[in-house]
This record gives sequence, C-alpha cells and structure tokens, in this order.
Amino acid sequence: MPGEWPVFEALFAGVHVRAILTGMGQDHALEAAKKFLADKPDLCISTGLAGSLRSEHCPGDILAARLISEVGEPVAVASHTELLAMAVDCGARQIECLATSKTIVARAEQKRQLANQAEAVEMESFAILAEAARYGVPAVAIRAVSDTLDFDMPYEFERARDAQGQIRVMGVLSQVLRKPAGLPDLLRLTRDCRFASKCLAIFLDDYVGAMGARLIPIEQDTVSVL
Repeated sequence: MPGEWPVFEALFAGVHVRAILTGMGQDHALEAAKKFLADKPDLCISTGLAGSLRSEHCPGDILAARLISEVGEPVAVASHTELLAMAVDCGARQIECLATSKTIVARAEQKRQLANQAEAVEMESFAILAEAARYGVPAVAIRAVSDTLDFDMPYEFERARDAQGQIRVMGVLSQVLRKPAGLPDLLRLTRDCRFASKCLAIFLDDYVGAMGARLIPIEQDTVSVL
C-alpha cells in the first residue's frame, strides 16, 4: 500500500542504520522522507541506481553528486560538503550535478538531451535532499551507474511500475512475450543492475564504517538511507 515501505535496521560499525526502500519516483521518495526525516536522524543518504549521461561513467561506478536538480528546472539542492568529501575518500567519483526525473529516462536520445544539465539521472534524490534540508538533516546523494549513455531500454518499464513504485515482473514479462527481440538487452540490463547494486553495497559498507568513526555524535547515532 502507498505509505508503507520496507524498512531494515541494523547496528553497523557503532552506527544505527535505518534503510528505507522508497520505491521509484519522487512522490514515493517524498512521502517516505517526510515520515522518516521527522525523527531527525544525524544524516541522510539518498542512494540507489542511476543512468549515465556521460560516456565515461560505466556500470558499477559510484557517483557522489555536489548538486541535485529536477529535470528542466533551474533550482538545485546541494549535498553536505563533508559527507561529499568523505564519499570521495571512500572511492566515489564526485560529479557536479545529478538530475532527478519524474519518469524513467529509457532512451539514449533522451539521455543525450539531458547531458547538458547533469552527469547522471535518477528519480528520487531531489525530493529527498530538499526534504532533508527542510528538517535540517545533513544529506548526500550517492548513486551507482546501472545503464550507459548509449543504452536503449528494450521495454517500457514505466508501464510496469506498480503503486509502490516497484517494477512488476509480470508487467515486463508480458512485453517480452510480445517483443522477444528485446530479451538480450533486458538480460544485459539485469546483469549491469546486479553488478551496480553489488558495487554500491560494498561502497556503503565502507562509507558507513568511516562515518561511524568521524561524524556521528554518541548521543544520537541514526543514519537514514533512502
């Protein structure tokens, strides 16, 4: 149901980490951010996968954005300077701008059109960091590249999204049956997403561990990951 999110909590490197799976899209991200940031965690990490808008960014690359803007809008929010620097220290590549889109950017031509605005595109970070700023919670946007600049998604994943912002397998499978020629590209995308997710998990382990040693005050030690 809308307004309900899978939440995972753990004590990691002395830090209480709360991970919230918001689902795809700004509406889902904003609703989750309003609920969980109201608890005033020490900091917030907006994380997940992103599409590359530059030829040099490859699947599995970890990108930390200085600025996050909505597609087509002039206003941007900024990642916290120290959190950004720490991400770079842990192996992320700093980029100037990450674009947040209201819809899935599926075609290479769409990506090229956005390349003058940002270096990567996703669907949640602007809403999360804007809400974090409203609550006074330091935040940073960190994403792993899942698809390259020249990659055309073979199916209409926007049509396969459910009310929770998740891709329904049956919604994709029905398209595969109608257009089996797209299956090799779907398998490539699945492989690259899995690899990117693994790289992101390894990075976040290191990042949160470094955070526990350098930033988190003893009396309030919660990190929200959305």
